[in-house]
Amino acid sequence: MRSLTIILVLLVLTLPIAGCIGPRLDTVPVTQNPSNAGITSNVDAGSPSAHTLIVEPNDGKAIILSTIAGARTNISLTIYELTDDDIVRALSAAQARCVSVRVLYNSNSFRSMNRTNPNAGAITNLSLSGVATKPASPVFTVTHQKTLTADASRSVIMTFNLEPDYFNTTRDFGIVTTNSSEVREIAGVFEADWNYQNITPTLPSLVWSPVNSRTKMLGVIDNATQTIDIYSEEFTDPQCMNALVNAAKRGVIVRVIAASHTNNGRNENAPALAILNANGAQAKMITSLYIHAKMVLADYAMPDQVAYLGSENLGTVSLDHNRELGILITERPILDHLESIFSKDWIAPAVP
Repeated sequence: MRSLTIILVLLVLTLPIAGCIGPRLDTVPVTQNPSNAGITSNVDAGSPSAHTLIVEPNDGKAIILSTIAGARTNISLTIYELTDDDIVRALSAAQARCVSVRVLYNSNSFRSMNRTNPNAGAITNLSLSGVATKPASPVFTVTHQKTLTADASRSVIMTFNLEPDYFNTTRDFGIVTTNSSEVREIAGVFEADWNYQNITPTLPSLVWSPVNSRTKMLGVIDNATQTIDIYSEEFTDPQCMNALVNAAKRGVIVRVIAASHTNNGRNENAPALAILNANGAQAKMITSLYIHAKMVLADYAMPDQVAYLGSENLGTVSLDHNRELGILITERPILDHLESIFSKDWIAPAVP
């Protein structure tokens, strides 16, 4: 009897350890409901809203940290740059409490530029904590996506990187989605990317590079009838520029705020902004905050209003060659907030 008691005690003591063994996958196969194939609504039936807006630098990192702290089974993160110590510690703490944490990070573009990978320190610390990490596939020129998913129930789609500056000095946005179809597709793409496999996501509300972002971005611009407001850190794509020129010529009020983005002393956004200003649109760079956001808000306050938010810039490489993720949003409270923020930034002093 004493031997049996000892065996039972040992079994109980080993259960917590066994509970941390093996990955907890946070995905199910990506499927498309044929009855919803042409619907762009991104609100779950019976729910007033499946989305929450993050505005930076106003909101800081609280939602990111609370999402990590609240995870119970699994976390997946696809990220371009990760250096924030608080977030690294939170991911390590999640792994320590038996949450399966996986981080897929950009590496290929840094290596091709002979640049030290800014993720190296965080990846070393995470790996020492037992977090599974992988460099993203070199099939993408850049893995520029910034998405955090917890428990296959919540995803945070970000325009910002997980670095301290993005919570203090840049204009950026994020969307928290609890829409089950969106989270399922995001998790499915993560699983494919983690295993270096091809995948073709199909959900109408999600904007994926290099799969469909050009088509969807141009669709938002081409379908606008009244107004288009845009934030873009980089604005170099000729087709997007021509689409905005055509929109202005058909009477759409087009306003663009781009970053003062220099490379080797040359402002790479200046040529496109000059063309827009010469063809009826209004385009500027501002001095108040660095514009890292990527947003297209079309026909605000009209029946067909829609906003794109995500990691995609209006640049050719971003749309056609990178791994990126954005989302199309239609909820009025979110669009009200976006328009309010844009209008305040619009009146900020312009870069000379």
